[in-house]
Amino acid sequence: MTSSEPQLPSFPIPKDWEEVSRLYPIQNDSIWLNFCGISPVSSFAASVMADYFDEYSRFGIFAPRYSEPKFRGILQDYLAGLLNCSPKSIGLIHNTSEGINLYSHSIRLSPGTRILVLENEYPSNVYPWEHWKEKEVDITFVATGDTPDQFIENLEAEIGKGDVSLLSLSPVHWCTGMPLDLIAISKICESAGVRLVLDGSQAFGHIPIDLSQVKVEFAAFAAWKWLLGPLGVAAIYISPEASKDFRLIFKGAGSVKNDSQYLPYRDELKPAADQFEHSTANFNDWIYFYASLQMLSTIGFAKVQNRIYEISDLISVKLRNLGFILDNDSFPGSKSGIIGVKGHESGQFTPDAINSFFRSKKIYTAVRMGRLRIAPHIPVTERHADILEKTFKEYLNK
Repeated sequence: MTSSEPQLPSFPIPKDWEEVSRLYPIQNDSIWLNFCGISPVSSFAASVMADYFDEYSRFGIFAPRYSEPKFRGILQDYLAGLLNCSPKSIGLIHNTSEGINLYSHSIRLSPGTRILVLENEYPSNVYPWEHWKEKEVDITFVATGDTPDQFIENLEAEIGKGDVSLLSLSPVHWCTGMPLDLIAISKICESAGVRLVLDGSQAFGHIPIDLSQVKVEFAAFAAWKWLLGPLGVAAIYISPEASKDFRLIFKGAGSVKNDSQYLPYRDELKPAADQFEHSTANFNDWIYFYASLQMLSTIGFAKVQNRIYEISDLISVKLRNLGFILDNDSFPGSKSGIIGVKGHESGQFTPDAINSFFRSKKIYTAVRMGRLRIAPHIPVTERHADILEKTFKEYLNK
C-alpha cells in the first residue's frame, strides 16, 4: 500500500502486557481463561469494525478502503506468514467441520484401507470421516498416551499394522494441552505413504508450526481460538501437491475464475484453496479477523506464543504449589498454553464444582474430559494469575 492510498486503522504497539490486557474490556472486572474455546473481542477489533461500518454505510460495497479482494489477500498473507507457506495455499471458510468435511468428501481413498484419528479427538475431526465406513474404509483411533513420545510409539505401532491411507489429528490435544511432535509425525507418515491432515484450531497461533518443514496435505483451523478472531470464520491450508489432484464436491458461483462475470457459465475453477469459498463470504467478520491478525502480527507471532507459555507456566507453578496435579507434569519439556488440572494431592477433586465457584467470581474456565481446563492468552497478566491463585485458595479453604 502506497502513502497516497487511503490508510486502514493501524495497531499501536503496546508498551507492556497490561496495556494489551486493557484492550479486552472483559478482563476489567473478570478473568477470561478459555481462549482455546472462544476468545472475546478486543476494543481494537471493535474500533476497526466501527470504522468499516461507518465507511460501508456511506459507500456500500464501493467502500474505498474495505474491498473484498484486498482483504482476502491481506488475510491470506497474514496466515501464510504465520505458517510459512504460500498465500495461494490458504482459503477462507466458516469452521473446521466445514473444511474437513469438504476435503474428506473430495478425495479418493482405497477400500480396505484405514483412517487414523487421535483418541478422544474433538468431534470436528471425527464426524467428517465417518462416511468412509460405507466405502469400506475403516476408522481407527490411536491412543494418545501421556507424553508426546508415547504417542509416537503408538502411532508407529498402528501404522506398522499396514493399510493406513490417512492420519488426521490435532497437533495439540484440546483437553490436556499436550503438543505433538509434528516433524516426527510428518516423517513417519511420509515414509509410510500416509496422508497427513491437521485440525489446527488448537495449534495455529499457539505453537510454532512451519509448513515448509512438515509435509501436511490439508489443514483446517478456526479463527476464534488462539488467533483471537470471530466466531464463524476459519481457514484451510491445502498443499500444492494435493491441489493438483483435488476435486471439490461443491461448485458455487464463487468457485470459478472471474466469478464476478456471471455469464457465460464456465468450467475453469479457481485454485484449490479458493474453491472452498463457494459464494459470498461473511465479509464483516473478515474485518474483525483482520484486526486480530494485525494485532498479533504487530506484536509478533513468536512473541505472542512465548507470552502464552510464560503466563501458562506462571499459573502452573501456582497450582502445583497448591497441591494440584496437572497434565503437563507428564510432558515438562513441551510448551503449551493449555493447562489440564486433573487432580489434587488430597484426593479431593471435583472440576465442575471448581468451575461453578469460579463462575460466581467471574473467572471463566472450562471442564473437559474430567479436567478443569485453563487456557490463558496475552490479555491475561500476572495480576490475573494472582487473583486466580487467591480464588483457588478460597475454594480449598471453604
